[in-house]
Amino acid sequence: MRGDMFLFDNVVHAFDLTSENVAGSRVNSGHDHADLVERLAGSYASRLNAKNPVIKGTAITPERAYEYLFENSEIDMAVAQTVPLFAYFKDGFSPAARNYDLARAYPQRFVFCGGVDPLWQGVDAAIDELERQHAEWGASSYKFYQTQYDRTWRADDEKFAYPLYERCLKLGVKNVQFHKGIPFAFENIEDLRPNDLQKAARDFPDMTFVIHHLGMPYVDETMNIAGRFSNIWVALSGWVNAYPLMPYECLHALGKALMLVGADRLLWGTESFLSAAVQPWVELFATVQIPEELQDKCGYPPITAEDRRKMFGLNQARLLGIDVPRKVAQLYGGAAAAE
Repeated sequence: MRGDMFLFDNVVHAFDLTSENVAGSRVNSGHDHADLVERLAGSYASRLNAKNPVIKGTAITPERAYEYLFENSEIDMAVAQTVPLFAYFKDGFSPAARNYDLARAYPQRFVFCGGVDPLWQGVDAAIDELERQHAEWGASSYKFYQTQYDRTWRADDEKFAYPLYERCLKLGVKNVQFHKGIPFAFENIEDLRPNDLQKAARDFPDMTFVIHHLGMPYVDETMNIAGRFSNIWVALSGWVNAYPLMPYECLHALGKALMLVGADRLLWGTESFLSAAVQPWVELFATVQIPEELQDKCGYPPITAEDRRKMFGLNQARLLGIDVPRKVAQLYGGAAAAE
C-alpha cells in the first residue's frame, strides 16, 4: 500500500514476445510487428526510466511479475489482462493462458481477465472459449481487441458482439473491456473509435463497458460518451506511460475525464510488464496534479485526495466486488484498511 491508499492496477499484461509466438508475417513495408510493438512501448519506458528498458523477446514469469509489482512497488493487486491480438501473435499479444498463470500462482494478488475474438475465432468458438475461461480459469472480466490487421468487428454488432455480452451476463460476468484508440501496428485507427459502445451500452444496461487508453486520440468522443452513459467506465491505461512524452496533452485528457466522467468511474493502470520498473508509474500518478492554469482556463477540477484513492484502486475493487478492508487484512494481517 501507499500509506492508507489501496492500489489496484487495472491492467498488467503477461506479454509473450518470444519468437515462437510470432505469427506468420502479415505486415506492410517489411516491418516486423513484434519489433514495432517493442519500439513503441520502449519509447515510453525509456523516457521515464532509462535504466529499465523494454523487455525484449521474452515472456514474463509469474515469479518475476510478482517481484516487479508486489515486492518492488506499492501496488496491492492487479488485473492480469489478456490481449487477444492474433494477427501477429499465435496465442495473442498477451495470451490468456499466461495471464491465468499469474492468477493461479498468486490468487490473492492477481485477478484474471480473459479475452476472445468473435471474428477471428468465430462466434461459436469464441463463446465456447469464453465459457471455458470462466469455468476453468475463473475469468471475472473479458478484454476485446476489435481489429486484427485488416479484419474488424463492432461492439454494437448484434451478430458478433451481442452473443458475447449475453453469455457473459448469463455467467455472472458484468464487465467487459475494450482496447480503444492507439493501434498496435497497421490496423485502421478509425476501427478503434469508441462510438460503437453507445448502442451497446443502451442495449445492455446491466453490463459495464470499460474503454481503455482514454480512447486516445479520440479523447473528446470518449469523454462525451462515458459522460452520458453511466455503465461506461474509462481506464487510464497508457496514460502514465504517455505522460513523460506529452505531459500537457495527458493533463488535458485527465482533466476532461475528471470534469465530464468523474473520478468514480476512472481506473488507474500501469500497462506492465513491457518494462521492469513499476514503481515509477505509481510515483507519477501519486504526485500529478491538474495545474491551476488549466483549472482556470479549461474548467478542469483539481485532483483531490479522495479522487486519487478512488482512481488508484477503490473503483477497481468496487467494479469487481472486492471488499477492500477485508482484502487488506488478508494481505497484511489486519493492517489499517483504506475505506
